[in-house]
Amino acid sequence: MEPSIVFSFSNSFVLIGWILLIFFPNWKYTAALVLNGVILILSLIYSTLILTTIQDFDVNSFSTLQNVKELFQKDMAVAAGWIHYLAFDLFVGLYIVNKGKELGFARWQYTLCLPFTFMFGPIGLLMFLITKWLKNRLNPENS
Repeated sequence: MEPSIVFSFSNSFVLIGWILLIFFPNWKYTAALVLNGVILILSLIYSTLILTTIQDFDVNSFSTLQNVKELFQKDMAVAAGWIHYLAFDLFVGLYIVNKGKELGFARWQYTLCLPFTFMFGPIGLLMFLITKWLKNRLNPENS
């Protein structure tokens, strides 16, 4: 399969999970569809890409910046790396929604973090953790 096709499909497919988290966080099937549907399929695609191209893998591939740059000279490696980001960022988004609901956040409080998680992963998580910290600091009886 062409790396560009895998990349395009994954980019579009992951939107299902983000749409569910942003617009339907309280639907009883959202968490299951995101985790056991979208993230699972992205993980299967990622695993297939890695397992079919692993013959070029060297244990030192991640040991230096130069080695990582060389590893990502191949389109399939870039596509696999991108899918890795998509799956883990969506997993973090699911965590934010679940934890936000568990902690009694207003929906807007955790939903505001989701676009940042989708686009910039750790920034969205940091926003959520700061929001959680502030909520605990302002309402210590809720922690």
